[in-house]
Amino acid sequence: MQLNIYDLTLKCIGIINNNLPAALHYFDDNWHRYLLEGTSTFDFSVNKSHPDYALLTMQGYISFTYDDEDYLFKIVNLRQDHFSIQVQCENLNFELIKEEVGACKNTKRHSIVWYLKNAAKITDNVLEIGNNPFSEVDEDKNNPVLNFDSTETKLARILSICNSFNAEFLFKTKLKNDGTFQNLTLDLYKKDGVGQKRKDVILYYGKNIDGITSTGDLTATFFNAATVTDSNNKYNWLAVEGKHYNDEGQLEFYKNAGENTAYAPLSRDMFPSQLKSSSSDRYTRKDLSTEATSANSLWDYAVSQFKLYAYPQMTYEVTVAVNAVTNALGNDRKLDIGDRVTIQDKTFDQTEGGLILSARVTEQEISFTNPLNNKITFSNFVKLKSEISADLMSRVEEIAKENAPYHAEIETSNGVQFKNGKGSTTLSAHVYQGSASTETIADTYEWTKDGESVANAQEITVEASGFSDKVVYAYQAILNGKVIGSASVTLTNVKDGTDGKAGKDGRSVVSIEQKYQVTLTDTKPTEPWEDKRWQIVEPKMTATYKYLWSMTRLTFNQAPFTQDTVEKKAVYGDSGKTGADGKPGKIVSDTEPTTKFKGLTWKYSGLTAIDASDGTNIQPNTEYYWNGKNWELNIITAHNIQAESLESLTGKMGDLETGSVTNKIDFATTTGKPIHYQGTSVLNDKGYKIDANMSDLETGISRGEKLISLDVEGGLFISDGSNSIALTSGYMVKPTLLINGNDILDMIWPIGSVYTSYENKNPADLFGIGVWTRIKGRFIVGVDEADTSISSAGKTGGEKNHTLTTDEMPKHGVQESVGIKNASSEAKGYGLTQAAAFKDRVIINNSGKPTYTGSAGGGKAHNNMPPYIALYMWRRTG
Repeated sequence: MQLNIYDLTLKCIGIINNNLPAALHYFDDNWHRYLLEGTSTFDFSVNKSHPDYALLTMQGYISFTYDDEDYLFKIVNLRQDHFSIQVQCENLNFELIKEEVGACKNTKRHSIVWYLKNAAKITDNVLEIGNNPFSEVDEDKNNPVLNFDSTETKLARILSICNSFNAEFLFKTKLKNDGTFQNLTLDLYKKDGVGQKRKDVILYYGKNIDGITSTGDLTATFFNAATVTDSNNKYNWLAVEGKHYNDEGQLEFYKNAGENTAYAPLSRDMFPSQLKSSSSDRYTRKDLSTEATSANSLWDYAVSQFKLYAYPQMTYEVTVAVNAVTNALGNDRKLDIGDRVTIQDKTFDQTEGGLILSARVTEQEISFTNPLNNKITFSNFVKLKSEISADLMSRVEEIAKENAPYHAEIETSNGVQFKNGKGSTTLSAHVYQGSASTETIADTYEWTKDGESVANAQEITVEASGFSDKVVYAYQAILNGKVIGSASVTLTNVKDGTDGKAGKDGRSVVSIEQKYQVTLTDTKPTEPWEDKRWQIVEPKMTATYKYLWSMTRLTFNQAPFTQDTVEKKAVYGDSGKTGADGKPGKIVSDTEPTTKFKGLTWKYSGLTAIDASDGTNIQPNTEYYWNGKNWELNIITAHNIQAESLESLTGKMGDLETGSVTNKIDFATTTGKPIHYQGTSVLNDKGYKIDANMSDLETGISRGEKLISLDVEGGLFISDGSNSIALTSGYMVKPTLLINGNDILDMIWPIGSVYTSYENKNPADLFGIGVWTRIKGRFIVGVDEADTSISSAGKTGGEKNHTLTTDEMPKHGVQESVGIKNASSEAKGYGLTQAAAFKDRVIINNSGKPTYTGSAGGGKAHNNMPPYIALYMWRRTG
C-alpha cells in the first residue's frame, strides 16, 4: 500500500512505499475505521534514517486508495525520538474537528439538510451533502423539532442531528486525477443503511472466528415497570391498553387502560426488586418519554424498551481470525464497515444446540504491513432464537435448508425381533431436514418387503407369522416428485433350540509376580524364571552393568499355568565429556597459602605488611595473583589513593573528585552524509567544554568548528561556527541566539524598526539591545515616493485641529430672477416658477415690513483626526 505525502496546499510532495527499495518505508501502521462517527484514523511510524522523513510535518496530509476509494488524512500528532517518528492522522478537516457552533433555538420542523446547514453551519465549500434518502420538505410530519442549547464542535453537532433522524452517515473524500483534493462529501443513510446484509457470509468458529465470549449484566439499565409520556403531549398514555405474549404463550408485558404503569411480570418473577414479601410490589420502575405518532406507538415503544432492559443485558465479544478482515469472503467481497453477518459456533452452549448470532461490523482495524494486527469489532448482536425478528429467523432457516440434507428414520412399536413366529410391530416412516425437530411430511411413502412393493402409507403393521427367519422392510419418501429420504430395517424371527452341553470353566489369572536382573550388553536375557540371576529385589545399575531387565510372570488356574514376559526397563547413561576448567580459586587469609597454582588469587586480611616467600611485600587489605613464579598486585582496596600518574583501561567509578579530565574526540557519523569530528572534551572544576573541528569524511573539506561550553563563568554556549546560542551567568541571565553570526534580536528589531505596545516600557530594557527614541502624537503612514509630503521615512506633517479657509469651503450661492408684473393683470411667464397665470404670483405692496437674510457659522477650527487607538511607540535609533 502506497502512502502519499501532501503539503498544506494539498500538493503531493513525496511517497511512502515499502515495495520501493529507495523510498521511505513505514511500519506499526493501524487504520481504524468507525461506523458511529462515519470516519477513520490512521497511525504509522517511519525511521529517520531516510531523509524524506522531514516531509512529515504538522501542516501536512497523508492519503491512500483502498478498494477504489480515496482516503485523505490530516496529520494531527507527531512523536519522535532519535531514530523514528510516530504519525497520527484523522480523516476529517480541522474545521469539522475543532470549530465550534453555538446554541440554536428552533420551534418548527425542518429537514435534515436544513439542520445541517443552519444548526451545524455546514457550507458547500467545506462539506457537500451527497446521498440523502430523507425528505427535504421542512413541514414533513416525520421531521423532528430540534433545539441545541450548548456549544459543541461541528462534528458533534452533525452526530447529534443524524441521531435525531435515526440516520447513519459516511464522510467520503474525493481526490482529483493529479492527487490533489477535490471535495469532502457527507453521505446520509436510513438506519442500518451503511454496509450490506451479507447473506453470502457465515463466519464459523474454528474457521474464521477464533473465539466468542458472552456476558450477562444486570448492573446497567434495568427496569420491569414503566410509564411512557408523549414528549409533544399529544397522545394520552393513561388510555393506552396492551398485552404482549412471548413465544411460549406467556403474558410477558401488559398495561391496563386507566392505569399509568406498564408491567413485565415475567421479569419481576425472575428479578424481583426485593424478597421480603411475594405479595408486595417487587417491580423496578422507570419513566420514559418518546415523540409519539399515535397512541399505539406509545405501547410499541414500551414493549421495545422492555425487550431491551427487562432482562440482563447480553453482550458478546467475537475474536475474528485475521484472514477474515481483509480477505474476500462469500461472493468474493471483503467485509466492509456496516456489513451485517451471521456468526455460528456449534460448540458454544451445547444445551441449546450451539450459538448463532447476527452482528454488524462497527469498527475495523487494518494493518497493511502486519496483517496479524487486523481486527474487527462487532456490535448490534442478536442471538438467533425464537425471540429474534422474523427476517433473521427466516434467514437462519433458509441457510439450514440450503445446507442440511434430509435424513430418514423408522420407528417401531414393538421392536424388530420376534420369537417362535408370534407377535407384531408397526413400522412408521419419518423424514427430517438437517437438525430441525419438526418432521417433513412427504407426499408418499413407498414400502417394500425384500425388494417387492407392499404398501403406500406412512405406517404399516408387520406380523411375525408372515415371515420365517428374517425379512427386510424399506421405504422411500417422495416430495414434489423427488426422493428425499430412504431407510430400511431388518426383522428377525428366532425359535427356541435344544439346550447345549455345559461349557468348560474359563482360564483366569491367579497371581502376578516380577523379578529383575542387570546385564553387560543390550541382548535380551533368556534365562528361565528359576535362574538365580533373576532377583526379587531390583538391583542397581552401574557403568559396567548398565542394562536393567524385568520378567513378569502371570499364573493361571488352568494349563498352561504360567506366562513369562521379559522387558528392558532402563539403561545406565554414559559419563559426559570432561568440562572446562573452573575459574581460579580465591583465598582470604592473614598467612600466605602453602599450596599455590597459576591463577590463584589471595587477599591478605592481616593488619600489617609482611614479606611473602618469593620476596614480594604484601600490603594489608590487598589482593594478589600468583603467576606461577611470583605474586602480582591484583586488586587494591583503599579509601584514598594519591598518584602522580594513573591509567585505567576499563573500570567502574562511583563518586570521583578530579582536577581536570580530558577526553580525545575522533569519530565519524554513520547516518546521513558522514562527518568526521576531531577535538577534545574537557571536564574541570569550572565546567565542561567540547571543542571539535568538523570535516567531510569523503572529501576532507572543513565544515567549521563545533563548540559546546558549560561553565560557571560563561554559562552555556553552543556554536557551529555560523549559528550559536549563549546564556551568560549572573543573577540576570541574558540569552543570546546567533543565526549566521547575527544576534536574533538584532535581526528581529534592526535599527529603524518601530515597536508598539500598551505598556510604557523602553524596548532597550525589555530586549537588552539598542537605543530607542519615543514617538509621541503621530499617526504612521506608508512612504509614497510619488507624494513629496511622504516621499521618505521620517517626514512629518498634518495637524490635529484645522480652521477652514474660504478657498477650502465648497462653492455656494444662487443666481435666479423673479418676474414681476403689475397687479392689474396676470399672464404666464411671470412669478417664481413661471407657471400658469395667478399660480405663483408675487404681490408687492407697501403695507408689510421688510425681511432680510443674514449670516451663520462661527469660523472655529474642527477636529481633523480619524478614529484612533493610542499606543506607546518607540523607534530604534542605535
